[in-house]
Amino acid sequence: MRNIFSILIGTSIIFLPITLTFADDGILFKSQRDFLASKGLTFDPYVIEDYISVYKGGLIDNNTWLGRFDFVSDLDLEKAGLLQGGLLHLDLLNVHGGLKPTADHMVGDLQTVSDIEATRSTRIYEGWYQQSLFDNKFSVKFGLVDLNSEFLVSDSGNLYINSSMNIMSSFWVGNNSDAIYPEPVPAARLKYSPNENFDFLAGFFQGNPLNNDVNDHSTHFGNGEGLLSIEEGQYHYKLPVEGGLAGTIKGGFWYNSTDVGNIDGDYGTYAMLDQRIYQVNETQGLNIFIFGGGSPEDRNTVEDSLAGGLNYTGLIPFRPKDVMGIACTDSYFSDKLRAAGQGSNETTYEWTYQIQIHDGVYLQPDIQYVQHPNGEDAIKNASVFMLRTEIHF
Repeated sequence: MRNIFSILIGTSIIFLPITLTFADDGILFKSQRDFLASKGLTFDPYVIEDYISVYKGGLIDNNTWLGRFDFVSDLDLEKAGLLQGGLLHLDLLNVHGGLKPTADHMVGDLQTVSDIEATRSTRIYEGWYQQSLFDNKFSVKFGLVDLNSEFLVSDSGNLYINSSMNIMSSFWVGNNSDAIYPEPVPAARLKYSPNENFDFLAGFFQGNPLNNDVNDHSTHFGNGEGLLSIEEGQYHYKLPVEGGLAGTIKGGFWYNSTDVGNIDGDYGTYAMLDQRIYQVNETQGLNIFIFGGGSPEDRNTVEDSLAGGLNYTGLIPFRPKDVMGIACTDSYFSDKLRAAGQGSNETTYEWTYQIQIHDGVYLQPDIQYVQHPNGEDAIKNASVFMLRTEIHF
């Protein structure tokens, strides 16, 4: 009964009227923040809360709650009258919830059903300085940086809640997990944009940082051994059809000099496609996305990963800003693990519906079905219901 009730609550939210609002302006201290923004200082405090219920399969039928709160601030030094092209960024993060059993303990999967699950902590999440030059054609960023803020990003994939819909498992499972949420590392990023169609990025990240048990506030940076480098090219275009269907192709290569066991270093490649295939107007229509990557099987848990799906914005006429999506992500385990008796892959199917109640206020019912969690036959296929709330204050 508990699970049926939860599903009914989540799916019925779809029919909330678009006119439902929380306040006339929807922003705390709007006039004061508008004044500060004119001087270059902006704030974006937001909170994400996930209710998760495993109602069949996995390791245990149960429910839990996860949450994160971010206080994000930017200072545009040019608007502040200090330095042309300069930008300071600070993100303070609090990870909460995660009451036992955690989602990992309930499902037992590798790819993790929620992209905000992490050890409870309060930390500096990102803190960096960026300088733009030559009419914004070139920029350099350095400081504490989340690699996934600019690299390996699928705009359509970001709709989904499963971790591997946002960043492919062939990259983050292993040493590279310390360069992304919730543990960004000291880094430098270069970006060159010769025109509106092309972007070229190169990033250099600490390759062997302290783990979360030691570095739970992001104030200790380990011994500095190892370097993770990543290079990515991006091509933005519009198909030569009426209305011009926008698309983006990305491809890249990464190398981590940190040893994996007795093997020197690790590396991998990836490619991504986001494409509008049907358009009602500039904001409404159907998008398709697909991305995949690979890494050597002799030193990685995941040899290859692949994800893809379809997103439709404005499917319901009286909810033009809502987005519905259906997608699948698959992680293929290395031959070494298969020889040790583990299954060949883990596959997750996800249906989600993001409801924009007001500017900056979202509810998102989500259903995931995980086949072969962690590639182990002993763990039953898991059916998971989730309800995400996101509020920008």
